[in-house]
Amino acid sequence: MRNLISFIIITSLMFLLTGCFGAKEIEGETYITAMGMDYKEGAFKLYIQGLNFGNIAKQEGGPLEQQPILIGEAKGESLAAALGELEQLTALPLNYGHIKTIILSDSILKEKIEVVMDLISRSPFLRYNIFIFGTGENLKSLMETQSFFNYPQLYTVIHRPEEVIHYDYSLPIIKYHQFTSRYNRSVGTTLIPSLNIDNNHFTEGKKKSIAHINGEYVFSKQHFKGWLSKKEFSGLRWLTGQNQDVFIRPGNENLSVRVRNLKTKILVSKEKDPTYKIVVKGKGIMTQNSKNKTLKEVEKEINKIIKNEILSTVKKGDQLNTDVLNISEKSYKYYLNHWSIDTIRKFNVHSVKQIQVKIKLEPGNYKYGNAKKDAA
Repeated sequence: MRNLISFIIITSLMFLLTGCFGAKEIEGETYITAMGMDYKEGAFKLYIQGLNFGNIAKQEGGPLEQQPILIGEAKGESLAAALGELEQLTALPLNYGHIKTIILSDSILKEKIEVVMDLISRSPFLRYNIFIFGTGENLKSLMETQSFFNYPQLYTVIHRPEEVIHYDYSLPIIKYHQFTSRYNRSVGTTLIPSLNIDNNHFTEGKKKSIAHINGEYVFSKQHFKGWLSKKEFSGLRWLTGQNQDVFIRPGNENLSVRVRNLKTKILVSKEKDPTYKIVVKGKGIMTQNSKNKTLKEVEKEINKIIKNEILSTVKKGDQLNTDVLNISEKSYKYYLNHWSIDTIRKFNVHSVKQIQVKIKLEPGNYKYGNAKKDAA
């Protein structure tokens, strides 16, 4: 009986171990982490960025060595044909399970965005939670940009944009499912962040090529409308609803304020056409005040700057014939029984009747009076 029980236990353990048979070695595949898509002269060009296991695994104990970045590129009459060519020529099987980002060229965004949307909807390996970017840069050069201290490119804005904007929320990022949801809306604007290459601000023995977000591509009513720079989108940060501190520095003055607890309201007036009042409230803390201005002086200056930034962005959007701050969405969501969609779509710079900014300033830890007393 004891032998029978031992036989049953051993047999059961053998069945539990069978899951390891046929497993693939992680070093035997090419992990695709990003795709780039371009369209020129009637043909599509597809780029893939591949990292080996040494790129993905963070090494401990000792300095990191710079790992090479694999870039694949192919042309085709369609994106699927270009990808098929790469699959036929690859030295190691392509693993698409780690794709986090798709980067689209200017020409794709202007002419072929719906071709990309069709490809993603039909492809089982492209998930809807991938990040989507646009660029006017060479796609291969952008995919070869670097991180710091020999970290793999996974530690850059291309693959981890949330960590970058956590400290500097000036421009929004977007995932593909968010883009498709907004793209088909009847009112408002959809934004795709643009990537640029900076070669001038960082060195590690030699100059570093760093990818960064420098603006947003604008879509409205299923059409490409244009591009606005980070500076032209300065008013966006006051209306995003993000509960993050915003730093503001007026001009070239030695003055800095951290704005927090932002609350923004958009009020709709029921006239013949909808008009809007924007109300921005929050608290400000002085972090630098070399000219020793009074709180009232700085408060007045900050409120004026925020008002002008919002109005300036509304005007830039008006030049593209679109509502880049999605102010008119309030009418679409809550007052569709009062106005038609066509009437709500008539939004322009004159639709914003008032911008009211009330940032209440506090001195924080920067108090010149205390500093002088301590010095004495």
